Amino acid sequence: MTIVYVDADACPVKEEAARVAVRHGLEIVFVSNAWMRLPDGPLVKRIVVPDGPDIADDWIASRAAKGDIAVTADIPLASRCLKAGARVIGPTGKPFTDANIGTALAMREL
Repeated sequence: MTIVYVDADACPVKEEAARVAVRHGLEIVFVSNAWMRLPDGPLVKRIVVPDGPDIADDWIASRAAKGDIAVTADIPLASRCLKAGARVIGPTGKPFTDANIGTALAMREL
């Protein structure tokens, strides 16, 4: 079953992501460093990881797999999820793909 992982700390589209996932019968997992108010539902999960750099990213990257979807604006996390076989979309709706992630990483470094 496809799981949607959301890098929730800075995600501006949490409500919208939950609505779409639930409408399609997909489990959605919000991962953050602090508790936050999220939509309720049997398919909506909340994971609060310890505070620290990249802890939430590491949690998502270690679980995202082929067929899953990751929602993140974090380009290095997007790259890690793509390498694991997940599909990745930014909060603006722009997909990260194998064809564009290299350019995105390079632009980030600049």
